[in-house]
Amino acid sequence: MRKLALALAVLLVPSLLVPASLARASSATSGASASDFPSSEWRTARITWTNPAAHTPRIVDLRFAQHRRFDRVVIDVTGKLPGGRTAYRRHFKYDASGEPVPIRAGLELVLKPAFTIDSDGIDVYDGPRRARPGFPTLKAVALTGSFEGVVSFAFGLSPRRAPYRVFVLHQPQRIVVDFKHS
Repeated sequence: MRKLALALAVLLVPSLLVPASLARASSATSGASASDFPSSEWRTARITWTNPAAHTPRIVDLRFAQHRRFDRVVIDVTGKLPGGRTAYRRHFKYDASGEPVPIRAGLELVLKPAFTIDSDGIDVYDGPRRARPGFPTLKAVALTGSFEGVVSFAFGLSPRRAPYRVFVLHQPQRIVVDFKHS
């Protein structure tokens, strides 16, 4: 009975939060199998995922919100979802310039291939370049680079190695990063 209710809910409400590891049917819209994307498990180690079908995904927005047990970042994507990797960093630098980012230690997210401009060179990214939400775990956010098909973000965290999870949502395409409260 529970399985039937869940199946109906997923069919009727496509924007339900479904971990990528369970969303195998969504591979048609993402261009990759769900196993290519990270699962929604909490972790403190780096992760890497790929999507060979992604050629020109556009990163168009980023927003954040505080929830009862975690802080959330949602990155909006047009086109197929890009590959990516995460790693904890003590310091962040802006891509290309090498200048320091004024954010303390936390998590770096690198998306590849990914672009914040369209084919005419017009900026399509409407999200914050740098913000300080001051949430319990997520203290700061910065777009640290968009260069040669690589888009990167820095997330200032407290504690620096806070557990996080990354997963994808579809219709519209989104990459979600949650940071667990201590």
